[in-house]
Amino acid sequence: MAGELKYPYGRGINLQIEVTDVEVMHAAVQKNGSPLFLPIEERWYRRENVLVGHRQFIVQDPDGYLLRLFQDLGKREAAR
Repeated sequence: MAGELKYPYGRGINLQIEVTDVEVMHAAVQKNGSPLFLPIEERWYRRENVLVGHRQFIVQDPDGYLLRLFQDLGKREAAR
């Protein structure tokens, strides 16, 4: 075992989950009253000469796992 097993069990773990409609998932999380770790946002990540777009938010589950739900926004050329 790498470390003592104690709460929160999922600290430091960020799971990325692709969904078809992030707005619907965001509304469901808010309706349930779950606190957001990161509010919904549009983010573009650089991968070599391409930007990969995500519309995303993060919620933390009761065990401390971070769940990043995202919708793919496609790709575009990165500025040099």
